[in-house]
Amino acid sequence: MSKRILWLVVSALMALSLATAACGPVSTSPTPAAPTKPVTPATPSAPASPAAPAVENPKQEAAKPTIEVPKYGGVLRLSLSSAPSDFDASHLTAGGSGDTNKQTNQELWAGDWAKGAAGGYGTNESRWEMNGIDRFDTKTGFIAESTKWTIDTAKNQGTIIYQIRQGVRYALNPASEASRLVGGRELTADDVIFNLKRVITDPKAYIYKANPELRVAQVTKTGPREVTVKLPLEALIVGLSRFGDNHPIYPPEVVQKYGGLENWRNSVGTGPFILTDYVAGSQSVMVRNPGYWEKYPVGPGKGNQLPYLDGVRYLVIPDASTLQAALRTGKIDQMAGVGWEDAAQLRKTTPALQEADAESIGVAKVTMTQDKPPFNDIRVRRAMMMAVDFNAILKNVYGGFGSMKSIQSFPFRYVKDYDPLYLDVDAPEFPESAKELYTYHPDKAKQLLKEAGYPNGFKTTMLLISTQVDYMAILKDYWSKVGVDVTLDVKENAVATTLSQNRAYDGLSAQGGQSPAAIFYTSPHLLGEGAANGGRINDPVINKAMDEIRITSLTNMSKAMGQMKELTKYVVDQAFVIPDVLGVKKIFWWPWIKNYSGEFSLGYYNGNGWAEYVWMDQALKKSMGY
Repeated sequence: MSKRILWLVVSALMALSLATAACGPVSTSPTPAAPTKPVTPATPSAPASPAAPAVENPKQEAAKPTIEVPKYGGVLRLSLSSAPSDFDASHLTAGGSGDTNKQTNQELWAGDWAKGAAGGYGTNESRWEMNGIDRFDTKTGFIAESTKWTIDTAKNQGTIIYQIRQGVRYALNPASEASRLVGGRELTADDVIFNLKRVITDPKAYIYKANPELRVAQVTKTGPREVTVKLPLEALIVGLSRFGDNHPIYPPEVVQKYGGLENWRNSVGTGPFILTDYVAGSQSVMVRNPGYWEKYPVGPGKGNQLPYLDGVRYLVIPDASTLQAALRTGKIDQMAGVGWEDAAQLRKTTPALQEADAESIGVAKVTMTQDKPPFNDIRVRRAMMMAVDFNAILKNVYGGFGSMKSIQSFPFRYVKDYDPLYLDVDAPEFPESAKELYTYHPDKAKQLLKEAGYPNGFKTTMLLISTQVDYMAILKDYWSKVGVDVTLDVKENAVATTLSQNRAYDGLSAQGGQSPAAIFYTSPHLLGEGAANGGRINDPVINKAMDEIRITSLTNMSKAMGQMKELTKYVVDQAFVIPDVLGVKKIFWWPWIKNYSGEFSLGYYNGNGWAEYVWMDQALKKSMGY
């Protein structure tokens, strides 16, 4: 990045200090007293099989309670499609453990519950319906009571200062050897320093692999409860995101003794729940942390000690039909990611269920390796797009549920929280040549291929996994009609992931990855050597624009999104990828979950972090026959 760009954009902002909402989810920072005597969490009894019974209970319409006063008690039952691989979310192999890990361990900051619906009493700045929202202005402090940052253009340096909250204690579970080792002590600034250094120095750590620019960060203790991070200015925005809301804090003594938290028995954290049992391929059981520090922030129950629930239980249910039966029969309380056909069936069989949209913030796409023929020719890339009837896919695969936002999903899909970022294909400023790409033009596709030197088409391969075959076979058929013969190279998931991460493939790939809108300011799917840039895009127009966007985002996120929106005109017109058509997904839940409006993740990939704020109306559940 040139010093000229840095100076032009931020010279007027030298030494500017920006802060998040300094308070945590409550207006004050309560310091709860440690339990005078260790309390052994009671593990709930084993759940009934999630399989559908021969006869389902009769269902009644839920009657709206006259007084919505939060009540303590009850166990929230959720589902996972696969068992956790380990319980150390700082490491790459922890992808399956995030849901339980985010209940037991906390991050420096995360999404602010009060800035969502919050049971009807929030500000509705976010719906929290997606798994990857990372807007700094909708964050609140958890482990860090406040987060501030400054920029120094003369030194090309950024500084982050975290004030670590007092009164946050590790949960004490006398039945756990690892928990006894920690002894329910208070979390310290030194713990945070240990964790930040771990993720930038340990080669196994996800951040070490994904963000090498953070390896040079200097992490020091500058006060009794103050942690300071210094890093190059161009890496500051990445550091704010990754250090703040991308990995939980663990007690150092547990990591040092056991080497990590891969084993569930080593789970120790400061979160609202304690992991007390795990049966591989079956269930994870968590119970209420009696020494948890946080209080309810808004509306009825404000000031109440959290969490309301006695516990959370995850059932591993990989089969879709079994999962729906478990929801219908009340074996689980909520189900996300429901497609349009299954949603219609649930409305018919179980009308008492409530529902909301719940999309994934990430988007799949087909990448084309454009550092070599034939995809280094823009005419070939444009032909590949014009050969596909996106509207027909929306109609036939997704029942027509969606809009042009379901089709124009690159470089980012539409997300309410990132509205200033998105350029709608129907917008007056959307280039006509880019609009043309989303219209089915097989004849023009053939003409473009002929102009590019492929009058009879060409042969190529596509890297993919078995779950992508049905959709990609549709694209293969479209391309065959213009002379492009695509061989579907189906690999095991682990093999495909390795090939994708190493960019060790040519032709097409359905594993190319896509960055969520949350990290638009780095857009690793548009530049750089990372796995997300599966198409190997190296475009000087994009590289220069992203330098400016990255710096602007430090002080004015909305302006930076506007810059990205302008860049979208160019990016789309280059036909760098074949965007997937997106179907509408739904989330369903039983009305006995109170304070809930269909939230999915509070902040950046904090799966089901909303659980600590909801309560169970057990009387309503019983009255409905469950």
